[in-house]
Amino acid sequence: MMKKLLYVLALGLITVSCSTEELSTELNEGAKFTVLTGTDNSYLGTYKGTFAGFGTAKRGTVEINITETSATALLQFVDGSETLMTGTGSTGISGMKTYSFNALEGSFNFSVAADGTMPEASSVSLTDGAGSIVLAKDVTATPMRLVTGTFGCDDCGGHPVLSDENAQSSFVWNMIIPADEFGETLILTQVSFGDSWFISNGTLHEVYDKVGLLVYNDLSGSFPFGASGLVSWEATQIYSLDGACVDIRGKWTVTSPSYEKIKGWLKSDSSCNPL
Repeated sequence: MMKKLLYVLALGLITVSCSTEELSTELNEGAKFTVLTGTDNSYLGTYKGTFAGFGTAKRGTVEINITETSATALLQFVDGSETLMTGTGSTGISGMKTYSFNALEGSFNFSVAADGTMPEASSVSLTDGAGSIVLAKDVTATPMRLVTGTFGCDDCGGHPVLSDENAQSSFVWNMIIPADEFGETLILTQVSFGDSWFISNGTLHEVYDKVGLLVYNDLSGSFPFGASGLVSWEATQIYSLDGACVDIRGKWTVTSPSYEKIKGWLKSDSSCNPL
């Protein structure tokens, strides 16, 4: 079975809030997205990603468009609200392009290398608080599928944050998935709860079924949880070839010497189920 490894060109990490758990930002070395001609190998073009607010249920998608003469960022949230920001740019050290995006509803900074690699968002602030933005460049060969969602506990194992009913409304599980139905690819997960947040790779496995326009495949991954724990997760994705829907459902478990029987569910905000 041929494995197609893709590299998430870069991720945006926000350092405006302390985490109660150890932050994991490890990415798999040696994998890379295919980069074509035109704006694919330039800082110009489109960057797509997801947003997660710290300590809130605020979540959504982000699309940044950079041209020679303008820069805009559109944040679309699951509650139906939108924030359109305009950016002012300059060239920083080592040729990095830097932008400051602002609107009445908030602001954030964005930087990217001249060749379109290493896009990073920082200092994200909206009217309801700080958050994180994770980004990848939407190149011709691998356009991005953006998924926002939530997670919860079936058994929280006495964990002080996961078991907190007030914190449970802030559980966010977002994904950036290359829109490719062939082979296996890397995906990026953005998990946030309370003041804790994690960014990590996962794997989108090969398609195992098609029904009409609907395509079925599995996803899986893991990331460090605190100093000695490990979160393992698996899910099934259903999506429509015409882009009409994406539906992800799955489960996760925590292996830790400090807590027992921590397990739960994850699901996307969107669904391909007509019922």
